[in-house]
Amino acid sequence: MCSYFKSWAAILAISTMFFAACNDDDKPQIPLDAMTTSILVNATNEGNFTFFSFDKGTTVPATDSASIRWDFGLRFTTFLFNSGSSGPGTAGVQVITGAFSDIQQAPESGYKTDAPGNLAVKDDDWFIYNPATRTFSPKAGQVFLIKTAQNKYAKMEILQADPTDSNGNLVTPPNRPTKIKYTFRYVYQPSGSRSFNK
Repeated sequence: MCSYFKSWAAILAISTMFFAACNDDDKPQIPLDAMTTSILVNATNEGNFTFFSFDKGTTVPATDSASIRWDFGLRFTTFLFNSGSSGPGTAGVQVITGAFSDIQQAPESGYKTDAPGNLAVKDDDWFIYNPATRTFSPKAGQVFLIKTAQNKYAKMEILQADPTDSNGNLVTPPNRPTKIKYTFRYVYQPSGSRSFNK
């Protein structure tokens, strides 16, 4: 009699584990919210970089450039990532072609880091230059997959790069811009998971 109940108890336990596993697999994948923001950066290759933190969702002061409080820096068209020759963090990046919303997980490996004279992101990775108008525009479908300075993950797509004055007002020739207003969207996963789902 005892062995009979033990057998049923074992079957019940296995069934419970099976259905629990099925329920986990059947859970809908809900994407994390995408944020859209804009930052102003210097319109020449001189002066300070503008530093951005995915964790804070905003820029951080240039005085924090030697810390792990920022993930990427931007000046004109030059990107820095907080690692290697650019900072003390563990940031890395890879730029891939794809639909932003279709990318549901960051890669486990393959991230590039900054090295002297060899930055992780090159200009032609993400924008097209128009020599006639001396303007540039982000390439469609270029997604930055980023391992942050503190071992978290984010994906980012640059939507616009507009010439502006120091207050962010658009300027047109013959006026020369002092800033570039970058508008981008991103998804940040604060848990440390590589998934961009909740």
